Amino acid sequence: MRLRPTPVPGSVWHLTGTGWSAGLTEEDMQQIGAVCPPRPYRKGERIYRAGDPGGTLQILLDGHVKLSRTGMLGGERVITVCGPDDFFGESFLTEMTTTQADATCLSDRAVICPITREQFLEITRRVPAVAILLASILATRVHQLQTRLESLSQPVQVRLAQVMLDLTYRFGREIEAGVYDLQVELRHEEIASLAHASRVSATQAISAWRAQQLVLGTRGQYRVNVTGLERLSEELQLDALNKTPVPDR
Repeated sequence: MRLRPTPVPGSVWHLTGTGWSAGLTEEDMQQIGAVCPPRPYRKGERIYRAGDPGGTLQILLDGHVKLSRTGMLGGERVITVCGPDDFFGESFLTEMTTTQADATCLSDRAVICPITREQFLEITRRVPAVAILLASILATRVHQLQTRLESLSQPVQVRLAQVMLDLTYRFGREIEAGVYDLQVELRHEEIASLAHASRVSATQAISAWRAQQLVLGTRGQYRVNVTGLERLSEELQLDALNKTPVPDR
């Protein structure tokens, strides 16, 4: 008997840093494109809305997509930003019947390959390596979740620094040793949401980073000194650890 995973209500499924295209040949990609042709989207265009029918795995080939949903108080809460090779959507992998978030094109242009369960089976028949690649990607996801759970216990300034570093390493371009150019259309409140922090905290942190020459620029165009930001994050973590009271025995 095959056991199916029980979906968690309200959860938003996504996989980042998959290395999807690097694990496939040009011929493999052509075979996949023949089964599920890529679709282009423009900035601000919705890929889907929360509550739309699920069952489709979305593979982002180019551009950036924001996953978000409305919080209990009515404001937007950003779940993550997806980039090239990332997966998202409530797909056949999670047994979800409806989508749990809004997916919006964040960059000037995005190209997405939507895959249904039936199409995925056809793809694995044509390109057997896809099944092994997907298994490897899912195993990596377990490690990502463990790291993310650990980060939630960190002070807010550390969480914000880790969000900025994650965005920079995923979407940035190194222009000199330890310094990256990051082009991503995110407002301060969206960066705050990714770190489970307030907009005020994000604005204060970015202002402090700017004063220390760690993060220059503004929305859409940042220059990030990752070496300095990583050092600051480590110092903040150590400071928080030193301030943690030791329980009496």
